[in-house]
Amino acid sequence: MKKQILLILLTGIVIMNACQKEVSTETGDNPSVGSLKSDVSGDCLPKTVNGTYEAGTALITTTNTLTVDVNVTKTGNYLIYTDTVNGYFFRTSGIFTTNGTNTVTLKGIGTPLGAGVNNFIVHYDTSSCSVPVTVLPAGSGGPAVFSLAGSPGGCSSATIGGTYTLGAALTASNTVTLSVNVTTIGTYTITTTATGGMTFTASGTFAATGVQNVTLAGSGTPTTGGNNTIPVTAGSSNCSFVIPVSTASAGTLGAAGGACTPSTVNGTYTVGTALIAANNVSVQVNVTTIGTYTISSNTVTGFSFSGTGSFATTGANTISLNGTGTPTTAGAQTFTVTYGTSSCTFVVNVAAAPVSDYFPRTTNSNWSYEFDDLAAPGDTVIRKAISQTHSAIGNVYTIFLANDGTGFDSSGYYRKSGGDYYEYFDAGTFFGYDAPSWGEYIMVKDNVPVGTNWKSAGFAGTFTPTGGSPTPLTLRLSYTILQKDVPISVTTSLGTVNYTNVIVVEEKYEQQVAPGTWQDITSIVGSGKSYYARNFGLIKYEGFDATGAPSFLMELRRKEIY
Repeated sequence: MKKQILLILLTGIVIMNACQKEVSTETGDNPSVGSLKSDVSGDCLPKTVNGTYEAGTALITTTNTLTVDVNVTKTGNYLIYTDTVNGYFFRTSGIFTTNGTNTVTLKGIGTPLGAGVNNFIVHYDTSSCSVPVTVLPAGSGGPAVFSLAGSPGGCSSATIGGTYTLGAALTASNTVTLSVNVTTIGTYTITTTATGGMTFTASGTFAATGVQNVTLAGSGTPTTGGNNTIPVTAGSSNCSFVIPVSTASAGTLGAAGGACTPSTVNGTYTVGTALIAANNVSVQVNVTTIGTYTISSNTVTGFSFSGTGSFATTGANTISLNGTGTPTTAGAQTFTVTYGTSSCTFVVNVAAAPVSDYFPRTTNSNWSYEFDDLAAPGDTVIRKAISQTHSAIGNVYTIFLANDGTGFDSSGYYRKSGGDYYEYFDAGTFFGYDAPSWGEYIMVKDNVPVGTNWKSAGFAGTFTPTGGSPTPLTLRLSYTILQKDVPISVTTSLGTVNYTNVIVVEEKYEQQVAPGTWQDITSIVGSGKSYYARNFGLIKYEGFDATGAPSFLMELRRKEIY
């Protein structure tokens, strides 16, 4: 059940829209949707810094650029930009015409004020990632002078990253880190001699002298198994490092062509429950050639099994295939596992999901609530689920009706997918916009831990305060699991009822003030807190004003769940 924001409070956030007007002129009326690609530390991945950066020298927009990758989920206009650091920044705009990975180049603008490493934050839609840029001291923009550690023998302290397999193309994980001694700062490029189908390169800027590390990125596909000695030259120094390339194993699965023999299925499997480390299957392989292996099954009703590793001996080897995914169908599920040209099958028995619903939607289920501990006992509002459904945006929703004393009328549209509970609603009416704006949001999740936060999509509209001018707004809902499976007592005029397995969800509101930048407006419009009990639904809702003081209370008085 949606809790209405007081429309008069929205007047306060009209003053926060100056930034949005500039953004709208650049992103147009059809903004794209997506996210910047980044690694676990928040660095843009991949990222390329182009050009030389020298203190006091103005950037050249065609030379001084940043290149990043964007995963586009909805085509349209885009604006990608960084903050301003040390007197310069990067920016670009345009139109994405295809979904998926798009590589974008941002132009550098400005003049670096001083030397050092500048960390830029790149912004797009609601995502961000970081890119470091090294600025050289004034007058030192030429090539660096340095030597490779270990020259003229083996590269000292070379660190090999990633695994290397014959015939498997190198990826971003395949790197080599070398130690160098820099005597003159400046730009550098290090490239190895192509050996065994592989090449390693790095380029950038040394901003300080002394010993430091450089990471070379690998490319190509290994063509020679065993140890590959890779020579590298930089200036008058040279050294070499060794890349061990594994060969692929060969063999057949036990009882190839029929049931995998022997095989053991481990762990329990239940509809709707994601697989964990305990969910694995042991199978036997008759190995004829030692080496690396990748063995996998097909995907059946939402889950599958796979394993990678190396065989060190020929003959019978037992390996474990790890399960991933979430079963969607109960019963005996038959999997086919493949290795080389052989295959065999095994069966996994999946149990039906236990009955558990934090917002029941069964026909004729009904609930009555009291508001604000009314002195006169009685139902303030009655809600019920009916058999009719509503179809919208490709989904089917259960229709709820409510009666506040004036007769039953529409009271929301609800559905559940996995552990997510959705409401389809008119955001225009909810936020006080001038026109309707229908969409859905997730109001509660029952399969995530305490502290989990999720946000709705942004709902755009125009808000006209009394006596004011129309103002465009984009708002969204933000939810956080505060408590999970806790006991909660609810006291109404009928007495006290104790509920177990209650999920407590905090509801807040955010406004988009710039592309990818959202501001919490709790201090302007207040917040809410919902209590959902397993197999009973919403048992309590608390509203709080902009100061955090209680402003509204709704409690479940009686219920019938069918």
